[in-house]
Amino acid sequence: MPEKTPAALRIAVARLDPANALPRFDQHWEDATREARDLFTLTPCRAFLEHWWTWVAVQRTPGAAARVAECERIVADSPDRSERRAASAEISRIIATVQESAR
Repeated sequence: MPEKTPAALRIAVARLDPANALPRFDQHWEDATREARDLFTLTPCRAFLEHWWTWVAVQRTPGAAARVAECERIVADSPDRSERRAASAEISRIIATVQESAR
């Protein structure tokens, strides 16, 4: 796992998904630093680092990444509320598991 720094995470994101995730990473970093300056707090930058560190941890585990993508699709598209809730809960469990193993 990379360090929780913008530079280290950017390298990891560029290796894992340069076409799709890297532009989102750069935009998110720009938004986070702007918000941090505007609000005089580092909270947006810390949230950014945690988000992308977790994203990298999930993407480094292909099975987890595929299951999270499928659960996200269910949450976005399913008309069944209980199915959406179950998929959302599964995403949370996967993220918690991956974060724990990456520490």
